[in-house]
Amino acid sequence: MQTFNRYMIKELIQTFLISLVVMGILFVIVGLVRVAMEKNIPLSQVLQLAPFTMLEMSPIVLPMALLLSTSLFFARMAGNNEVIALKSLGIPPWRFLLPVMIFGVLVSFVTVWMNEMAILGRSGIASVIYHAAEEIILGELRTTHSLTSPDGTLNMVVKGVENRKLIMPSITIKTDSGESTTIEAQSAELKIDFEEKELTVTLSEVKLNVKDGISYSSDNQVFRHPLSGIMRLPDDGTKLRPSDMRLVDIPRAITNCKDEILTRQRILAFNYTFAAAMGASDAWSNDEIIKLNAEIASQKKLIERLKVEPPRRWATGFSCICFIFIGAPFAIWLGQKGVSDGFSSFFACFIPILLIYYPLLMFGLQNAKHNNLPANSVWIANFCIVIVGIWFMRKIHRY
Repeated sequence: MQTFNRYMIKELIQTFLISLVVMGILFVIVGLVRVAMEKNIPLSQVLQLAPFTMLEMSPIVLPMALLLSTSLFFARMAGNNEVIALKSLGIPPWRFLLPVMIFGVLVSFVTVWMNEMAILGRSGIASVIYHAAEEIILGELRTTHSLTSPDGTLNMVVKGVENRKLIMPSITIKTDSGESTTIEAQSAELKIDFEEKELTVTLSEVKLNVKDGISYSSDNQVFRHPLSGIMRLPDDGTKLRPSDMRLVDIPRAITNCKDEILTRQRILAFNYTFAAAMGASDAWSNDEIIKLNAEIASQKKLIERLKVEPPRRWATGFSCICFIFIGAPFAIWLGQKGVSDGFSSFFACFIPILLIYYPLLMFGLQNAKHNNLPANSVWIANFCIVIVGIWFMRKIHRY
C-alpha cells in the first residue's frame, strides 16, 4: 500500500498542477478581459494587472483545479479497472482514498491562506486602475469626445485631444437641486492628483455660464473633481470592508466597532437626559439623534459582517476537501457504469456543485450577515456536499 500510495499522490499532484496552470490561465484571462472592458484600460496596464488578478482568482481556481484533477485521476483508475483490482485484494475504497483526502486537507489550508493573499491582489488591481485613470479618461475623450460621470453630475465635451491637451473643452456641472453651470475654455490640461484622488483640469481663457445668464471670463482656472465621481473605480482600501481585512485584524476591528457604538450610545444618553430635563420633547427626534441612531445601526451591521468573515474564509477554503469527497467517489461510480472520461465526470460533478453548493453558500452567507442565522451557517453548503459524497461512497463500497 505504501508503494501504491506514493503512486497515487505522485499522479494526483501531477494532474493537479497541470489543471491548476490551465484553469489559472483561463480564469486570469477572463478576469483581465472583464476588467479591461469595464474600465477601458490600455493594454500596458492590463498586463500589469495579470499577477494581481492571479492572486485574486486563486481561492476560486484551487478548488476547481482540485476537483478537475480528482475527476480525471479516478475516472482513469476506474476505466483501467484498477479500483476493481484493489477491491478484489480486500482493500476498501476508503483506504486508497485516504492519502487523497490528506492532500485535499493540505490544499484547503493553502486556499484559506490564498484568501489572505487575494486581499493584496484586489489592492494591487485598484492601484493599477487608479494610476491608469488619466490614460482611461484621455482615451475616452479621444474616441468619443465626451465624458459623463456615472451619476450624471458631470459632463465634459471636447473638440479634440492633442497628447494631454484638451481642445475647446466644455464642462457642465449639475447640482442636487438640478441647477447647472457650464465652464468653457479654449484649451486645458488634464492631470490626476493621486494624493487627493482628484481630477484636475487647468483651463485657459475660461468662460463661465450660469443659469441666470451671467457669465465672465478669466485667463486661467483650475477645475477639481473627485476621481471616484468621474469613473467607476475599485475600492482603494480606505473604506472598511471585512473581505479586505486579514483574519488577525478582524477581532480588533470588532472591538473598535463596539467602542464606537458605546461612545455614540453615551452621547445619545446625554442628549435624551438633557432633552428630558429641559422639557424639549421635539429634541428626541432631531437630526443629531437620528444621525447617531443610524451610525449605531451601521456599526452593528458591520460587526455582523465581521463575525461572518472568518468562518466564510475557512468554509470556502475547505471546499477543496469537500470537492474531493464528492469528486473521487463520483468519478469511480461513473467509471463502474462505463463512463471513464474524466472530463465527463468533472462536468457531471461540477454542474450540481454550481447549482447547489454556491447557492447554499450564498444563502448561509447572506442570512448570517443579516443575523438571521448563526455565523457558522456558511458551512451549510460544505455539509451538504459531504452528505452527497457519503452517499456515493456507500455505493462504491457496496458494488
